[in-house]
Amino acid sequence: MKKTAVIFIVIIIAFMAASGCVSAPTGPAPAVITPVPHDERPQYVIGFDSDYPPFTYIDSAGNLTGFDIEAARWIADRQGFDAEFVAVPWDRIIPALNAGTIDMIYSGLTVTPEREKDVNFTTSYYTVNLSVAIRQGSGITMQDLYTGRLRTGTQAGSSGAVWAEENLVRSGKMPAENLVLYPDLSTLTGNLLNETIDASVFDAPPQERATAGTSLTIIGTIPTNDKYAVAVRKTDPQLLALMDDGLRQLMEDPYWQQLVQKYDLASESRSP
Repeated sequence: MKKTAVIFIVIIIAFMAASGCVSAPTGPAPAVITPVPHDERPQYVIGFDSDYPPFTYIDSAGNLTGFDIEAARWIADRQGFDAEFVAVPWDRIIPALNAGTIDMIYSGLTVTPEREKDVNFTTSYYTVNLSVAIRQGSGITMQDLYTGRLRTGTQAGSSGAVWAEENLVRSGKMPAENLVLYPDLSTLTGNLLNETIDASVFDAPPQERATAGTSLTIIGTIPTNDKYAVAVRKTDPQLLALMDDGLRQLMEDPYWQQLVQKYDLASESRSP
């Protein structure tokens, strides 16, 4: 009888297990991580200059890259938004921002009193100076530039144009027609090479790269100590705070120094 009863009980347990009435003990259920759906993440359009190495440019393979591009992508990932990049002519980039075509400018934009009337700037993240390039063997000096003797080129809407207008044209040292404005760095450099202009004034890091390996040479630096920052509309205080915080995190992270070394920007300075 006892043996029969044991067999009967085993059969009952097996039947209950098969029918789902008995289950093995389990631990706590694993945590379920639900990613934020792509279509629910904020998306911001970042305006940039496509010809501004090493900060923002298109490489030989057609890829968008540069110090500012990689920094913006890092901040977007850390702050939880999607970034779309749109190239905009430099002399139209602030109007494009205020018209809503783009949401911010992240492309070596210099903070100036005039620009501060139109946009809000984040904390500055880099400091650069202007440089002066000429053709090798031309015999041109920095003094020739300062006295207004040269036909001088720079990029429309750039800090170089602001400097030349304020220090050469408005002072009466140089006729207004001798200040020639170009849409981008490549066109500016090409016109210096073909002798359309005598000298070019441009931010030092990009101009150093544009003239490398050519018959052009840098003869000096204009110590403007220009501050780069990200610009947003005055009506976007939340985006300003988001980017300020993102920049702070980035500059405190080891990745910042990796970018500085990758783009050979150690000779320039990080802003406080």
